[in-house]
Amino acid sequence: MKNILIIDDDVKTSSKYKKWLDDQEGFNSTLIKDPELAEQNFKPTDYDLVLIGFKMSIMDGFSLYDKLHEIAKKVEHTPKEFRVCFMTSSVINYKLLAEIHPELGEECYVSKEVPREVFIKHINSLIS
Repeated sequence: MKNILIIDDDVKTSSKYKKWLDDQEGFNSTLIKDPELAEQNFKPTDYDLVLIGFKMSIMDGFSLYDKLHEIAKKVEHTPKEFRVCFMTSSVINYKLLAEIHPELGEECYVSKEVPREVFIKHINSLIS
């Protein structure tokens, strides 16, 4: 079973993603709408993939990613880089994003507008 954490205050989209993932055999997803709550309760060894909303009201996705990354570095038996994928409704400027987080490739971003089949295929490619 692949465990996926979804962190996004866009309830409509994140709930849709949770349903899509939970309907797939082999996926178990957890949705946390509050990024601060997600940060407080994050256990990197519990998840195969973390989906993070790019723009959230309390903090942006990159700030949350940095905080989760710091938590992961302190936890024994954490993979060197836990898998993350940012969800965005904006046009994705990969060149700019590569300057901010060069360790994240283009596969680490997904548009919130993609159809179900494309989303599931993308998730499978990240955690297979």
